[in-house]
Amino acid sequence: MTQSRMAPAIDLAVFDIDGTLIDARNPLSDRTITALRGLHDAGIGVALASSRQRSSLVEIAEAIGLHMPLISFNGTLVTAADGTTIAAETFSPGDVLIAALAEFVDVGGCIHAYAPDRWHAYGEADRIAREAAGTDVTPDLRAERLDATSLPNPALKVMCDGVHDGLAGVQAAVAAQPALVISWSGTECYDIHLATGTKGHALRVLCAHLDVEPDRVAAFGDADSDITMLSNAGHGYAMGAAGERVRAAADYHLDGPGSGALEALLDRVCRAAVHGRH
Repeated sequence: MTQSRMAPAIDLAVFDIDGTLIDARNPLSDRTITALRGLHDAGIGVALASSRQRSSLVEIAEAIGLHMPLISFNGTLVTAADGTTIAAETFSPGDVLIAALAEFVDVGGCIHAYAPDRWHAYGEADRIAREAAGTDVTPDLRAERLDATSLPNPALKVMCDGVHDGLAGVQAAVAAQPALVISWSGTECYDIHLATGTKGHALRVLCAHLDVEPDRVAAFGDADSDITMLSNAGHGYAMGAAGERVRAAADYHLDGPGSGALEALLDRVCRAAVHGRH
């Protein structure tokens, strides 16, 4: 894998958000917005793919000024540019897992349960507030304890926020449901979702919907959750502080938000696309 100065011929560009388009020091900039709009104007599709909720992605798409397909909840929900659902990978938690999640909350953790149309949060108020601040979305329900009757069922994703002894019980309960996986998603957070609910699977679904060949896709990401997406795209770009596993799955590495590297590449892609039509 190398630093890329190439301008790939693509029909679709898919972007992770946190660590790729923005980070704690670099909010969404006018230069980034201009570069993304430039892709659209050059006839190249633009999509977002994130662990964030769809409503948070909608706000970012509006800030960019484009209607675009969205891959949210780390790949478990894929929606078209007009907001219609293309695919939703939902699951029923089951009594054993629900009991383990309730115990996780009782011993100090926080649970965030997501359905396509709502977010329920259980546990410590400060942890819930941090998640809300990070996504710019307010929970539809907040509670100190987890009540099985209020847990969204089916769910797209359940996130455990907090690392302590209670996590072992959750991991055991997930292991008892072969269709599910639990994976680290950053800091003290672990995501529970269907094994098929990955960004890579979502990318393939989106490509089929748009009639785009995966080889004609450029994907950009920095986290482990981006690995399947980068490896399924014809052109995978590991961004900024991406770890070794992410870089191994990608074809190229670009410096992260604030460096200008992404915007420079997208400008070259746009010029190549326009030149190719003349």
